[in-house]
Amino acid sequence: MASSQFAPDVFSRRRISLADIDAAVSARLGPTRGLGNSQPACFNRQVGMYLARHVGRWSTTVIGRFYNGRDHSTVCYGIQRIEALRESDPDVDALITDLKHELNVPIDSPAEKPDIKPHGSVRLGHCDLQTLADLIAERVYARIEKRIISDENGRGDGC
Repeated sequence: MASSQFAPDVFSRRRISLADIDAAVSARLGPTRGLGNSQPACFNRQVGMYLARHVGRWSTTVIGRFYNGRDHSTVCYGIQRIEALRESDPDVDALITDLKHELNVPIDSPAEKPDIKPHGSVRLGHCDLQTLADLIAERVYARIEKRIISDENGRGDGC
């Protein structure tokens, strides 16, 4: 049986989009999605991958796709590299801490609640698709949380 003591942290806040994480890292450090593996872009991308995993709670596969189709093992390596740098370099640790604080936006702010209205045939841009994906993820998390609470209360109906 799953315990609800773990659920509030997972479900309490909205997932931060990969585009928002990438924008914050790019604004602070420079481009993350350039061509090739130049050293500054590579480090910036690894910082973005680390934050996407630890702050945004995205899977390594999704993060890899976002960063120009990189393999999930490349994402894992980047995350491990930033974790090692955080332990050995206080400047990197301070940078990651600052970016984490910058990305933690309250979920009740008006800018967080997009106004999506159904239309017949609409062509969505990347940001619109990301917002839609975030809304779907929120609904999935809410259903899972409801199922966990239901199971704990002994109903076990799974609906």
